[in-house]
Amino acid sequence: MGEPTKILPEKISIGGYILERLTQLQVTALFGLPGDFNLAFLDLVEDNPGIQWVGNANELNAAYAADGNARVKRAVSAVCTTFGVGELSALNGVAGCYSERIPILHLVGVPGLSLQKDRAMLHHTLGDGGKVFKEMSSHITCMAASLDSKDNAAERIDEVLTAMLTECRPVYLMLPTNLVLVEIPAERLKVPLPPSVSSPHPLLVPSSDLPTDLQPVKKFSAKEEEVAHAQYAAVRAITSLFAQAKNPIILLDALAERLGAEELVVELAEKTGMKVFVSPMGKSTVWESHPLFSGIYAGSVTVPSVAAQVEAADLVFDVGPLKSDFNTGSFSYGIKCENTVEIRIDRTVVGYAEFPNAGLRSLLPQLITAFSDHFSKNPKAISQEIRSSGGRTEEPSLVAEQSADEITHEYLWKRVSKFFKEGDVIVAETGTSSFGILDSRLPKGATLISQVLWGSIGWSVGACLGAALAAREQKRRTILFVGEGSLQLTVQEIGTMIRLGLNPILFVINNDGYEIERQIHGPERLYNNISRWNHQLLLSSLSPPEDANNYPSNALPVEVERLRTHRSYRVSNRKSLEKLLTDEGFASAPYIQLVELVMPRGDAPRALAKQAKMSAKVNETA
Repeated sequence: MGEPTKILPEKISIGGYILERLTQLQVTALFGLPGDFNLAFLDLVEDNPGIQWVGNANELNAAYAADGNARVKRAVSAVCTTFGVGELSALNGVAGCYSERIPILHLVGVPGLSLQKDRAMLHHTLGDGGKVFKEMSSHITCMAASLDSKDNAAERIDEVLTAMLTECRPVYLMLPTNLVLVEIPAERLKVPLPPSVSSPHPLLVPSSDLPTDLQPVKKFSAKEEEVAHAQYAAVRAITSLFAQAKNPIILLDALAERLGAEELVVELAEKTGMKVFVSPMGKSTVWESHPLFSGIYAGSVTVPSVAAQVEAADLVFDVGPLKSDFNTGSFSYGIKCENTVEIRIDRTVVGYAEFPNAGLRSLLPQLITAFSDHFSKNPKAISQEIRSSGGRTEEPSLVAEQSADEITHEYLWKRVSKFFKEGDVIVAETGTSSFGILDSRLPKGATLISQVLWGSIGWSVGACLGAALAAREQKRRTILFVGEGSLQLTVQEIGTMIRLGLNPILFVINNDGYEIERQIHGPERLYNNISRWNHQLLLSSLSPPEDANNYPSNALPVEVERLRTHRSYRVSNRKSLEKLLTDEGFASAPYIQLVELVMPRGDAPRALAKQAKMSAKVNETA
């Protein structure tokens, strides 16, 4: 990543420099809206064959779309807004990326340098020249910067992008209108940027270079020597604990996926025979048909048989932990600290001992090598019991009451397990969908994206747009699950999906209001009600007047289907849902489709019902 992509001219415009760097970082779509302070830059975008200008309905949706795009591509993404009103509209989406460690560039077109210097009372400002906006973004990005001269523009751009790549978080860059077309030397573009921490990567430390003790095999700088000692000390402490453990397991969490380390975790599991459990935010990080995958653990929200296995372990490798309330069952983990190895982004904690600088990306390859050496010398060290005990203990199956007519959550999430295909991209909205999907079983290669920590309702619709763009490049199917309440916040982006010819399957859960809030508090309160929409008209309403569904009245059925650009369904019982899910034409997703799932008010997924009770208790007593 970051490698030069073509023969470069001697000079390039500053705007062109940014686009070339984004191309090197595998960015193929730029999300955002036009505004008078970014129009000159958008001319360059529109003329650039490698980056598609998406053009969103609003800036919040654009940030959501960049989020979803980065998650599916396992690369960085970018959003471009105008000064003040545009950038502030995007901040909620950018904050979600900061919270959940998604690397995006927020590029803001701003007034020219002389206008900034004079603190001109321009539109889109608070009447103070607009200096406050950068400060606001600095709290939800790992770096907020402005270009103030052509002399250091290239270095400044690279500094911002490097921060995004190494921190796996959003960055903010102000691009003055009068600098967009100013030319600078292109020579620096030949210097590669560092790889994104969210991208899949090879072992950071080749096995041939790994020492067997604390003595380094090559001359290190003082800092490198300090890091090496910390890492080797951590490895020794961990392997010592493992040698004594009779029932070790791995608990895989979201940050391992964010840093592209899930394959290393699987390799560690296969070297040692340890069962692998995941957190809710870690779901789909390991394919669930893997023989060592054993379930989802979220404290007291967990299925009892899975919780029993995790809490009975005498050693837990907690890899990439992100211990938020919804990810841990309101902090109800039943794991003892002294039995835990927490492998974090920048350090490792073994019991009560902490090893700074022994972070996830550098430590895992060394652990794998250490365990490989150990088992090559002790071939019987992995007990047959550990090797044969992996695999999920509770297979999702349809509930016994097959004759029931209503589509309940208990039925739905187990039924759609059979509908999913290898490689699917599945987007689950905060609330009923993100909790319900925990009871579905995902096939190999499927990617689940949800926003468990930030939890901004409506996120999934914008994220689905970005995810579907990435999935189209990868020839994968995109499926969205969203409640009808959340849909109303960001529904405009479906129009963008139609304009771009994307073909996601949109499942809209219609349970007559905000069910997650009703589960927590106020089940009969009016504030949890929403406006009722005719969802069957949405796709037509958000399509252009010349939409192909306005086909001639005398068209033959085969012609109608060929001309169709979208289709909507309303299912309110299991029989009709079963018929739809087994229809090959529907499953092939030839065009965008919306399925309104009518479900009973008051019904909730198993995990949500438990979590809601705990959240309500915390809200009342904390």
